[in-house]
Amino acid sequence: MTGKSKRLGIPDDARPLLLPIARRVFWWGEPEEWLDDAIRFAAQVMTYGNWEDTATVWKVLGDDLLRKVLEFPPPGVFDIKSWTYWHVRYGLPIPPLPERKIGDV
Repeated sequence: MTGKSKRLGIPDDARPLLLPIARRVFWWGEPEEWLDDAIRFAAQVMTYGNWEDTATVWKVLGDDLLRKVLEFPPPGVFDIKSWTYWHVRYGLPIPPLPERKIGDV
């Protein structure tokens, strides 16, 4: 999965529950648009969400998606603290933070 791959969206039945979270963690663009990219949405919550936001996303979207975020992280989202926390939380080795490259969208 890369930035050019087909995006995995949030299921329709979960959108009303997750839309208020999208409004809090994305301070640009339209929150509804961010629900079209579950990986990017979850990464943003894993970095900028509060405990309640994170617990809701975990409950609604599950461990599999959060692990997938760590496997295919969007560059430029995670800070070192969040990146380290989530890898430790899942018992994974901590690789370098993903970096943005010229041409990333």
